[in-house]
Amino acid sequence: MLFWPVQAPPPTPYPVAQVALNDASPPQMETLLKAKDWAGLADWFETQTPALRGRHYETWLQSLNRGQRWDRLLTVCEALQPQLEAKSGPRLGSYRLYRAHALGQLGRHGAAALVHAENARLGYAPGFAQACTEARLAQEWPTLLVCSEELLTMQGENADGLAWKGEALARLNRLDEAEPMLRAALAKDPKIAFAWNNLGRCLNEKKAWVEACEALDRALALEPHQLEALFNRGRCLFELKRYRESRDDFRAALALQPDNLLLAENLRQAERYAALPVPKPAPAPRKR
Repeated sequence: MLFWPVQAPPPTPYPVAQVALNDASPPQMETLLKAKDWAGLADWFETQTPALRGRHYETWLQSLNRGQRWDRLLTVCEALQPQLEAKSGPRLGSYRLYRAHALGQLGRHGAAALVHAENARLGYAPGFAQACTEARLAQEWPTLLVCSEELLTMQGENADGLAWKGEALARLNRLDEAEPMLRAALAKDPKIAFAWNNLGRCLNEKKAWVEACEALDRALALEPHQLEALFNRGRCLFELKRYRESRDDFRAALALQPDNLLLAENLRQAERYAALPVPKPAPAPRKR
């Protein structure tokens, strides 16, 4: 059988606002804000002076976020941060939270993970969990390991933290360390589908095919369309000589990713074995 492989720079900031003390809100801004016309409010800010934008930067950021103007939101946050922290040094502010969110929305998950982790170190409680989520999407396993360990330092035996750390260790091929971590996570919360999948991967590598199949059954019962869990179960079913079931799992996985040559080759092998005649059971010995 073949084995499953592990599955743009930021814009340059430029001056967009001059931060100053807040003052009374302009009537047009108040009207757009009360109407929750976020797109209109974001457009209105683009016509204003840097000084006015700076005085009302919180509202500006809110309008860009609610209006889903992710590129512009990121640019503004990165321009504001050095101005707002020039005297204070690094501190937790809405511009940091919006920046992390914008990076994630733009698909820059690795960068988002790092910013969420920075926010957590500055006191934002959900930051490490958000960093782990983004690192997992980016498949940045060393980052996931670091962030999950920091989460566990803060929150003790957190089930998600254990599961994230177990996955990071498994992806880094530290399987002997990953397995007990994943078992501990699942003992606390048996509904973490990706933890069952990673436990199945660990057991597959130990050639513990029956137990691996049981773990992957649990993963797929929770999330039936996990491509990797289908692949991993197809693999252990093949080793258990349950070729037709193996074929069905590889077929389902390939339907989720039709251009995956690895899945296509595994399906071809499983189909070939599934087509062979089923061996007849040996006749029972005759009684004398």
